[in-house]
Amino acid sequence: MKTAASKSTAKLTQDQRILHVLNRLGFGARPGDVERVKAIGVDKYIEQQLSPDKIDDAASEAKLQNLETLRMPTAELYEKYPQPGQLLKQLQKRNDLPADLAVARDNRVKGGANAAGAKTAKTGDAVSSEMQTSTDPNAKPSNPAADQNPLNNPQYRQAIMAYFKENNLRPAQFLTGELQMSRILRAVYSERQLQEVMVDFWTNHFNVYAAKGADRWLLTSYDRDTIRPHTLGKFYDLLLADAQSPAMLFYLDNFQSVSPNAQPPQQRPGAARGPLANLRMSNNPQQQRPQQQQQRRGINENYARELMELHTLGVDG
Repeated sequence: MKTAASKSTAKLTQDQRILHVLNRLGFGARPGDVERVKAIGVDKYIEQQLSPDKIDDAASEAKLQNLETLRMPTAELYEKYPQPGQLLKQLQKRNDLPADLAVARDNRVKGGANAAGAKTAKTGDAVSSEMQTSTDPNAKPSNPAADQNPLNNPQYRQAIMAYFKENNLRPAQFLTGELQMSRILRAVYSERQLQEVMVDFWTNHFNVYAAKGADRWLLTSYDRDTIRPHTLGKFYDLLLADAQSPAMLFYLDNFQSVSPNAQPPQQRPGAARGPLANLRMSNNPQQQRPQQQQQRRGINENYARELMELHTLGVDG
């Protein structure tokens, strides 16, 4: 006796069946795809998609040639796409900070976007600055955070941009931009359609937030070295690779996990520090805590909770 599903499948024409497969295993049919699948057969096409390494994808790779960040190691990404604040600190530490950039840094809060509205009342004034602002219907609300943001200072931005241009550096925002472009290009042009669908699926399953500190620099390797090699393999292997990836270690704070009795490692005198030594990790609360509080640190359970609730068992077990 035929089931409802088998009856529904039996009603599909050959072209409809091919379109169904192209939609389920990939991002839809492109011009000529139906004819190509028809020539080799649906079963053969599915077999090919399950072995992406055997598929010639030269056309897709050619589209990615200009996206140079996809091939760079993380250390090189940080060197060529630095965070401005950390770049200034490193230049100053090496006594290489240009004079004009030093002046822009020292004055970076002056002239901020809302600095003009941040005037305080003179001594003896009967009305506070807050009340003065409230009586002006055209006055913009004060935003202390924006006032203190160096990037709201045009002179500071111009000095940073000039230094980047002179030294062949680019803003870190290019990293996520090129990664996003690569995903779109592969979805459109890659012959390894099933692999791209699974990359999208697993990237969403093992989500990492690009705007969290160091992850902006770590996501390129995460996509290239963690997700892609395991898209059609064993789940255990992908889970382990994800747990050990720098991007996930940082995103879910597992890099902070230490034994409560552990002693911090001592750096050898004269030991060279890598290019990632000063990588901004502003989301690491350990860096802002007093010494006595840091001594009470221990196991961080954030990743363990996500591992159980989202990555594997689910909230209902």
